[in-house]
Amino acid sequence: MTERQQQIMEIGKGMMEPIFMGQLPELMKNYKDGETEILTGLEEKLQVVFQKAQQMQKADRKGKICTMGISYLQSSVLTGNYELRIDLYDKEFYLDSAECCTYWNPAFITEYIQKDIKYFKYNIHGKVPQIRTYEIQEFMDGYIINYLYLLAQFLEQIMPQILCKIRPAFREVMDDGMHVIFGEYMGKGMIIVGETEE
Repeated sequence: MTERQQQIMEIGKGMMEPIFMGQLPELMKNYKDGETEILTGLEEKLQVVFQKAQQMQKADRKGKICTMGISYLQSSVLTGNYELRIDLYDKEFYLDSAECCTYWNPAFITEYIQKDIKYFKYNIHGKVPQIRTYEIQEFMDGYIINYLYLLAQFLEQIMPQILCKIRPAFREVMDDGMHVIFGEYMGKGMIIVGETEE
């Protein structure tokens, strides 16, 4: 890390940490207020993608679903698109060539990310001389991990109950040991539902 990157990192952290911590209670409250709607939205997305998998299995284009991958795209800050990609994989996992995916926007979190990026872009200019777009992006890529961590915790809590709801309709599509992974698209992920639980 260069001296300049270090400087941006420290200034950015000093600026953004209080903002992130300050709006956590509001974010949590908004989530609680809209919880039913949020869960229903996610459940509907999962039904759509499992129906796709069902059709693919009937056409012999896919095996039983062993892994559900919920991922964020590394290019989010650049594109301003914070939708999560939900993929269903058979035992081939990333080598599963029959793509079966849908997108879900957890707006209750992404609206805060967008607000923070706007705030940071506007306010960092006065603190770091001649800051470049890529430098802003570099910082924000690191910063949004705070939100992704929140998202992982949220999914860990709600995913089992949503899967319980849809499992009866798609029992023959899912492998008994199906697990859910959250992480960067085609990158590292952590198991949030599955065999790590006792």
